[in-house]
Amino acid sequence: MESYYDYLFLLQTSEEVKKQIGHCKFKASDYIGPYPGMKSTAHVSIENLVRQKPYVVKSMVDMLRNKITSMPPITLQIDGFHFFTHNESYMTIYAAIKPSYKTDNWFSLLKKQLNAKKHITPHITVTKHIPVDAFYKLWSELRLVSYKETFTAHKLTILQRETFKPNAKYSIYDELHFKNELGY
Repeated sequence: MESYYDYLFLLQTSEEVKKQIGHCKFKASDYIGPYPGMKSTAHVSIENLVRQKPYVVKSMVDMLRNKITSMPPITLQIDGFHFFTHNESYMTIYAAIKPSYKTDNWFSLLKKQLNAKKHITPHITVTKHIPVDAFYKLWSELRLVSYKETFTAHKLTILQRETFKPNAKYSIYDELHFKNELGY
């Protein structure tokens, strides 16, 4: 019997952004203690497919390859920190990607190429789904930080992990490079 896998589609950041966001995650634990995801690497999540058969995703990725290759790389600007509210009980703090006409159109095209249904708010998570009390402890400090950085996304990285394996870690399944060329 073939196993099920979860897949995460993401944009990798520069090494400098990984370092800076990693530092933010580490410092956040000084204020709120250990939290889930504090050791995760900085990235921009695009799509999450759960409980998929590998042959279905392989076929999908094969069809996506030319579409993604035709897209140009994109330069993204980080402009401070913002947050999401989850059911008034939990919060997520993230480094915000500055919106522009160019980036909005690029993400719309990527969403179309992936046939993604959900809305994409491009961001880099610092703390995910933390209790409101922990959020206020951390936000009072983090909201004062002026963080601006630029990086270029050159590829769409697809990670995979086994769905029903306890403590399964993601590993790279494939990388699709943005080459700004039409592949026929």
